[in-house]
Amino acid sequence: MARDDRVNALLPVEVEFQKEKASGLRRTSDKLEELLADLSRAEREVRAHSGPGRAALFTRYRAARLEAEKQRWNLMVQREACGLRNHKELDFLYPMPPLLKE
Repeated sequence: MARDDRVNALLPVEVEFQKEKASGLRRTSDKLEELLADLSRAEREVRAHSGPGRAALFTRYRAARLEAEKQRWNLMVQREACGLRNHKELDFLYPMPPLLKE
């Protein structure tokens, strides 16, 4: 079997790998978008309330922020595994809001 035939035989497999990488990045970024929206809702709720109920809302906000930060890190790692080393785009596309103080 000639070398070109072997390379061509592997091409469909390589294409499938690339599709799966893209699909994985999409799923991870979609999840991050959901978590950032949840974080935004939690932040609005904290800002809108005062008094005894605010502490529980702030606990929910911290949990939402932790999940969003974790998912953002997961996306960075996944991008690096795909050879994408510049993460400035993430700051633009998926900005983390400033940390809300108690």
